[in-house]
Amino acid sequence: MTTLRPERYSATAIALHWAIALLLLFQIGLGWALEDLPKGAAQFAGYQFHKSVGITILLLSLVRLAVRLFRPRPEPVKDGRAQMLLASAVHGLLYAVMIGGPITGWIIVSTAKVRLQTMLFGKIPWPDLPVGQGFHEPAEVLHGALGTIGIILIGLHVAGALYHHFKREDVIGRMLPGAMKSHGVIGIAALVAIALGIGALICGRLLSFAPANLVTPPIPLPSASSEGDIAAPMESTAPEEPTAVVSESAVSSATATPWKLEKGGRLAFTAEYNGEAIKGSFSRWDATIVFDPEDLPGSSISVTIDLASVESGDSQRDDMLRSDSFFAVGTHPTAQFVSSSIRAAGEGRYVAKGTLLLHGQRKPLTVRFSLNIDGSRATASGNATLQRLAFGVGEAEWSATDQLRDAVGVDFNLKAVKKAR
Repeated sequence: MTTLRPERYSATAIALHWAIALLLLFQIGLGWALEDLPKGAAQFAGYQFHKSVGITILLLSLVRLAVRLFRPRPEPVKDGRAQMLLASAVHGLLYAVMIGGPITGWIIVSTAKVRLQTMLFGKIPWPDLPVGQGFHEPAEVLHGALGTIGIILIGLHVAGALYHHFKREDVIGRMLPGAMKSHGVIGIAALVAIALGIGALICGRLLSFAPANLVTPPIPLPSASSEGDIAAPMESTAPEEPTAVVSESAVSSATATPWKLEKGGRLAFTAEYNGEAIKGSFSRWDATIVFDPEDLPGSSISVTIDLASVESGDSQRDDMLRSDSFFAVGTHPTAQFVSSSIRAAGEGRYVAKGTLLLHGQRKPLTVRFSLNIDGSRATASGNATLQRLAFGVGEAEWSATDQLRDAVGVDFNLKAVKKAR
């Protein structure tokens, strides 16, 4: 039995065609934007998003290819032999870009020296390909060229569609809903599609990955604005202490007041590798603070750190710290300290006990800090020591403590202003 070819593509093919077209243009613009992003957390977030969009394009393209192969579609428009060969070549190469672009990017990620877990849109883990290191450089070269090739092919594809439209041949209309039948309406729809495509390209190129867009909201527990000296080492073998949860009624009846962090604070760390001190810091972190020296039972501290914002002065080392071997920011993007109790330890000095959640591990942590309150303003500074292996940070080849010490020092300073109650 012979199946008659339809006048238009199926609704599924039409939806996939336009979705992939816009995503592909957006992805090309995004790829160009990544080249200009500064090393650090913004670039890391940009590449994670780029990978997510790429895998989405790959999956949609495979579905589109299956629809093309197994569903009836309109006959090719008759034209000169050269034009038909060019149209066929452009279509075939577009599929190569749509599928080859994400696959070469997947190979690059899978063969990188520093392996970072790919999390699709920060939610779904995506595996690496089982390919050798020898594929890395060829994939990188080809992946970089496919963006430019894709733009050229899309330009030829659009030009061909407009060429047939001006000849009053219904080519564009076949990839539009059946309600769009008149030549004029199809022409307007084509102009709108071109404008949307250019907009998608520009949107990808201008998409911002500034720190303000990437901060993970702190957990909503009150905390103390303390100038602190987090100095006590973590007791990883001690039983886990319960997290303090302060109800709204308790806070309202207590004298402890909330504080707001001011810009300019610093949260840093120091690790020792082969006898050399490696220093780094986090550019994005926040704290929820409720504190009053006269109401320590009503005071509390909650700190959230965006681990992808780590900076140590070496981009390759920063990538390694974000990788699965250390922070594994793909699956554990933040670290959180929540106090359970605060007590005085001398004039202007305090001890906060609580838990630190890092790399999926929650362990007790004691923080010692000093604080200076002057009216509605406060300053704090301090340091701490914790054992990285207790949190599973730097295991496998990095578990030997003769090279990379287990103890990691933390130091910070901050300023805060009292909020009106």
